[in-house]
Amino acid sequence: MSVSAMNVPFAEIFNSGLWEGQQIFTDGTLQTDDGTSFRIHRVVLAQRSGYFRALFSFNIQEETVLIPNIDSKILEIILLFIYNCKVAVHERDLWDLMIACDYLLVDDFLKCVRSTAIQNMTCANCLPSLSTAWLIDKLAIKEDCYRYALVHFQDIFNSSNGGLQELPFEILKHLLKSNSLNIMSERSVWEVIVSWTEANSSTRLPHVPELLSCLKLEEEIDEDLAVEILSHSIVRKNPHCFDLMLRKQFNNYLTKCTLLSQHATCEAICSQNSPRSYCPRMPNRLHLLARHTLTPTKYGSELFLTYDNELDFWRRIGETEFFIDTIVHIGQSIFMFNAWQNINCIFNIVEETWLPMSIPPAPRYDYNIVTLGGQLYSIGGSTDDTHSTNMIFSYDFDENQWKPIMMTHHFVIFGAVTSKDLIYVVGMAEVEPTPILMFQAYDPVKDTWTLLPPPNVYRRGFSVVAAHEQVFVIAGVNDGQYLKCVEAYDPLKKSWMSLPDLPFQYFYHKSVIVDDKIIVYENNNEEMRYYKASPPVYWDHDAQLWGVMDESSPLYCVDRCTFFTLDDWRLLKDITAKNRRPENKWERILTV
Repeated sequence: MSVSAMNVPFAEIFNSGLWEGQQIFTDGTLQTDDGTSFRIHRVVLAQRSGYFRALFSFNIQEETVLIPNIDSKILEIILLFIYNCKVAVHERDLWDLMIACDYLLVDDFLKCVRSTAIQNMTCANCLPSLSTAWLIDKLAIKEDCYRYALVHFQDIFNSSNGGLQELPFEILKHLLKSNSLNIMSERSVWEVIVSWTEANSSTRLPHVPELLSCLKLEEEIDEDLAVEILSHSIVRKNPHCFDLMLRKQFNNYLTKCTLLSQHATCEAICSQNSPRSYCPRMPNRLHLLARHTLTPTKYGSELFLTYDNELDFWRRIGETEFFIDTIVHIGQSIFMFNAWQNINCIFNIVEETWLPMSIPPAPRYDYNIVTLGGQLYSIGGSTDDTHSTNMIFSYDFDENQWKPIMMTHHFVIFGAVTSKDLIYVVGMAEVEPTPILMFQAYDPVKDTWTLLPPPNVYRRGFSVVAAHEQVFVIAGVNDGQYLKCVEAYDPLKKSWMSLPDLPFQYFYHKSVIVDDKIIVYENNNEEMRYYKASPPVYWDHDAQLWGVMDESSPLYCVDRCTFFTLDDWRLLKDITAKNRRPENKWERILTV
């Protein structure tokens, strides 16, 4: 959607530009409920709107057609877009435009307006937007409004015009029970319940028991808050809370001065030995993203951290002066590498500070970096004269140096991954008359190598990833042919199986794991491509099929970023607490 400074009246588009003088060929009139009329070309509207295409097919002779329930100003904006694809849209008209575009089946404009609404969402308009989207699910914007409300909940609550008191009960309950609710403590949830209930106590007191079940209080932490809750009039004097207080499970927690929902009670009992049982609203993972920037004035990667396990909201935490192509972590330290330039740096993910120390450059370029058992390994790569190598090195933290590891069967290493307690290495043995692929597993604890069956299809230039406790060999080149075939190694069966081919042929492909998905994409720099690149694809493990990544997905631009998933529960609590500080600014880092 191209946005102009202001909209000219629809009739004036026939006075200049592409449509100058074309009004004499109009063959129909649209009329709104207020009597406003618009002369139009039926064929133009039929090309852009499914509604008008069907309407004009059945109303061939009728000159004037009534368009009910759409304001004349909104219809005029839609007509301007259909004719010119250039229109100014005010924020106050966005929702009326989305509803009208959905009704008239102007899908391309609906997509543009929806994107504009998402990009212009604020703490002031988020909840009214959510209430509307909740009622009109087909606009496909409810989840975006809901996520914005979760991530900015504390700011919305602190805002005088946030609209929490007017929120329908079902939406409020849905927000308050979410583990992703952005709050500093459960006191905020309790204060929301009080504020919302007291805004209309005559009709809202019956909802208090259900809202109380959204609280996720922790023993010994929220005891004072629990006492305050039980003594408050909306609970103590609320007849609808009597049944709740009589429940056996509820009384057990009353004696401990702790108020917990039935769901939270069961969760705490079932998972009391779990490392995550102490933090009910903690996500099970976070994502770290290095977004690559190349401009005349800037070269490097910006670092962003997700709000929770979703990939929509991020905050900036740092930057580097080189492209980060590999990210691994040991403890609180995030190790970032550029294997081509042989550069590295270390970032403390909890403190969000760069460590002054660094590790020496790896002994090779274009290597594979993996971690296992708290150790760093540099595998394969090339020497300065670009000769491939079969060397493997482990990094000794005490001596600050890389030490070689001897292989029992030497071959040129093409890829390496870790799965469970082993490092799997795939490569090529240059034997006469024809080179062959080889596959080995290294056990660092036992310092032993095991020769395993190689992939069935010979290839070079392939990628290797580990997922679902299997090793995947993807694409590659054989005898000048770019392959689409994929194989997976099952350690239990000790054999390779063929998977469905990739939907597209890639020339400089790369494979990564993001959000438990194998993603394959064209890795050649887009500024240097002389061909149209195929879109990224992902492996649907349940369906055992490759799916094409939708353009609306945050992962569609995966070639411009390096992703890393943090799922160590020992780090998540500290990072999540830092994520929920009120001074943080969250943004949609990837395009909508």
